[in-house]
Amino acid sequence: MERMEIIEKKIDSVEAALYDLKKENSVLREELAAKEKTINSLTEQLNRVDQATRSASVRIIGLPINSNTTQPEVSKLVFNEIVHPVFLAAKASGELPNATFAPHFLINNVFSIPSKKGQACPVILTLSSQFFRSLIFRYKKTALPSTHDSVSNRDRPKYLVFEDLSPPTFSQLPAIAGDERVKSAWTFGGQIRFRLHNSETVHRVKSLAETVDSITKAAGVQSG
Repeated sequence: MERMEIIEKKIDSVEAALYDLKKENSVLREELAAKEKTINSLTEQLNRVDQATRSASVRIIGLPINSNTTQPEVSKLVFNEIVHPVFLAAKASGELPNATFAPHFLINNVFSIPSKKGQACPVILTLSSQFFRSLIFRYKKTALPSTHDSVSNRDRPKYLVFEDLSPPTFSQLPAIAGDERVKSAWTFGGQIRFRLHNSETVHRVKSLAETVDSITKAAGVQSG
């Protein structure tokens, strides 16, 4: 009997210890979930701030710029091939009737990004205002040069001009666009948007954690 009592006490002790461990584990899980939520919230805030700092910037692909191109040459190329033609078109349309085109006035900063050997370097152009940037997107199709693609027998832009995205958003965009259900994906104001093959509805990606699945399910869309 005495031995049984000892065994029962040990069992009770083990059960009490397990209960305490489960309770502690539950508390730790709640704390971890709260910290993860805080980290995600801060990450989203930081990404929005980062994107806001890029609101007057564009990313240009296709200019004949490599690692040996000097900074003055980069600035000259960007002004002559991108900025000047766009603003001449805006002036002709009446949006900039009395504008002048001094590079130092229109351009705040411009720099190239290193790329793989043999490939042209992308360029980040920061303009003096968001208004000037909006003109580039508005007139790029008509003002910038095009080149003929012999394979598709179509004309295509010689230079590609995109929004300058923060690294997290830049990484999220191909993940959204690469989904087989997505017909097209693009950004507007630093926010990813997309359409599905079976719908003309434009879906907006409001956070870095969102996916095509989470967005379409929340909207009650049959995306399969």
